[in-house]
This record gives sequence, structure tokens and C-alpha cells, in this order.
Amino acid sequence: MINEATVRLVKYPPELIPDSWFGNVPLNAEVAPPVMDLKRFAPYIAILTNIQLGANAAVVLRARYNDVRIEENTAALLNLLPGAWRLPAKDILYYNFFGTVGAPVANYPTHFGLWVKGGSPTTPTVADKLLYGIKLTPDETSLAEKYNIRESVEKGVLPIPISQQIEREYHVLGEETHSRSINIAVAATTYTIETLYPKPNEILVLTQIAAAPGAAAQNIQIIIDRDSDANYATFPTFPLSLAFGGEVECFIPAPREIRLTTTATVVPGVHLFRYTVRRIKITNTLRARFGLASKDELPGEVWEKCAGGIL
Repeated sequence: MINEATVRLVKYPPELIPDSWFGNVPLNAEVAPPVMDLKRFAPYIAILTNIQLGANAAVVLRARYNDVRIEENTAALLNLLPGAWRLPAKDILYYNFFGTVGAPVANYPTHFGLWVKGGSPTTPTVADKLLYGIKLTPDETSLAEKYNIRESVEKGVLPIPISQQIEREYHVLGEETHSRSINIAVAATTYTIETLYPKPNEILVLTQIAAAPGAAAQNIQIIIDRDSDANYATFPTFPLSLAFGGEVECFIPAPREIRLTTTATVVPGVHLFRYTVRRIKITNTLRARFGLASKDELPGEVWEKCAGGIL
């Protein structure tokens, strides 16, 4: 489950953290504890996105991002396909379900992702802070004046959208989809799916994970370890599938390694997994954004432009 501690593990922003949940939605009450309830995560900026769920007239989606509240019956939402959701927050981010009419709903599934900006020397950028009304430091104020960042934010050309930033700055040297059949033969035992390593002058980015759902009682879990971050993301496979829409999107950069493992409460036997990874060239822009090089180690104005949000 994503919480404030998970957000603070972000080191190479922007990162898209995957998560999934299944459980009972009670009648005339909210799920407790909530699916996600983030508070006090400044100075990070978090964006809830890629919500996939089961359409059900007895289930209401409730969400909050900062001071905006959402309450929508799921009956007319896309069934088991990610919908159009982008809920950015700097203070409060909440996602949960409320049961209405009929009876409680058992084993209700959802998966989703959380984009996070922050966690490195150059983010949230000056442009991000200006957009979301976060106070600038004196050094950031100087950068804003030097590069006319406030005017660019007001004009609408900054901050650069995450999708555009990834297309421009993450040069793909290879993209691979792996599939594995893992025999989970003993309950409460961790099995390795795969450990992936980048080549010199590259980083890996995990971008997608799919799995056979298994049974709810089996509670099969996927565990993602990134570099020295054990259990960076852990979530059940039950809300996932191997079909289109069943995969959960992610964007997890790793300069050293990505380890994928699995475990289950009740033995499922052979279980199927699919995941996609990109090999990305390390550039000076990424060195600046990820804190892999200091301002003095980088040429020209690369560090300042990354900190400002111009790159």
C-alpha cells in the first residue's frame, strides 16, 4: 500500500509508483483503512492516475486532492480498463470506496498509479512550485528571475508535461517485454521472478507489470525492489490480469538494479507474470535531475535549468 514513506523513497523523479487493492466494500460505509490516504508529504507533488476498477452500481468512488472532493458511482465508469484520471496534490490525496444499495461487495478490485515529483536536488522544480503555489527559497527566486520562469508558467508553457519530458529526455536504447512462469510451491516464501541490471552508462526503467490474477484467497503479491530500496512497491495480483487493461503502468528508474519477486498466502502453483523494462542512456540532464552529479560537475547551465524546470 502506498503511504507517505513510499513517497519519500522517490529518488529519480518523476516516478510512477504502481499499486493495487482488493477487499470488501461495506454497505453504507467506506472501506477502512482507506485504499490510499496521503497527508503531510511536502515538498513532494503527488498525482493519482491510471485508476482501473470494476464497474458496479453498489460501489461509489470517493477521492480528494487538496480541497477538491470527488464522489462518483462506478456503474458507468470503464470496466476493468484505466480511466481518465489525473488528481494532483501537494497536501492531501485520498482514494477510497463507499458501498451503497443492496449488500456489501466482496473482493472488489482496483489498480492505479501515483506520479511523484520530488526527492532529488532539482525537484519539485521552480516551475512546479509556482504552478502549485509552493513558496520558493531565495535561491529558487533568483532562478525564477534569471530564466523568466514565472512568466513562462503564467503563459502556460511550463512546467513541461511528464509525458513530453520523458519523450524528450529519456533516450531509449532498448525496450523489452519479459514473461515468466513461476512455481510458487510454498506459502509465505519469496520466489525470484527476475533481477535486472543496467549496462554501463545506462539506467533501467520498469514501465509495466501484468500478472495472472489468481484467487483472492491466494493473495499473490508482486514485490519490486529498486537498488537499495527493499519493498519499494508491493501489491496483490488479484486486481491485475494478462489481458489488455489488466497491466498496471509504472515508471521506476534504477541506476543499479531492479529485483522482482513474488509470494502468496495460499500456494497457487505455477503463476504467470509479464513486465516491460526500458534501457535509458544516462545524460547530463538525468545526472542533474537524479542528483548523480553536482552543479559544478555539469557543463553550462544544465543543473540550473533542471532545477528551474526548463529542462
